[in-house]
Amino acid sequence: MDTPSVIVLALVFFILIPGCVNQPSLSGNPGTAVTTNQVSTTPASIFPESSKFTSLITLTGQTGRTSDTFFVPGGYWELWYTADPLITGGQDSVSASGSNSALFPCLSIQVIDTTNSDRVVETVEPQGGLDKTLWVKSGMDPRPWKQKFYEGNKGYRLVITARHLNSYAVEARIPKSS
Repeated sequence: MDTPSVIVLALVFFILIPGCVNQPSLSGNPGTAVTTNQVSTTPASIFPESSKFTSLITLTGQTGRTSDTFFVPGGYWELWYTADPLITGGQDSVSASGSNSALFPCLSIQVIDTTNSDRVVETVEPQGGLDKTLWVKSGMDPRPWKQKFYEGNKGYRLVITARHLNSYAVEARIPKSS
């Protein structure tokens, strides 16, 4: 083997091999990467003012779904929600070329009264849409959103429609009694 080949082989050895073996930690013991799945017994709410409210139901995900029925014991409750859009939106659904190929993030929550023949109480959507670019330009991130309901003492179900989102979170909550 000639000298340049030995040098190249030595460089490859010194560059590639150290990345394949355990590197010693600062304590001198070999380091090992450990991944654990820890579950908190009382998860913290992702919404502010959680200490003033009792959560009735919390839903998270990326795609649409229908919740189980939950009961609101009083005459007032709030629906808190947030979303992380996968892509940014635009002004309308038709591109400059006339194509309808633009994708727009969407979060829509139908509040269904299950004690009254599945009546749609309201359809809740983020005011102003889901456009991260607009939030950055304005310097104001509107999340989380909140919708107040002045009715209750009945069962409800949420029908969530979600498209082009990294994630969303929805929480129905009632004020804690003082």
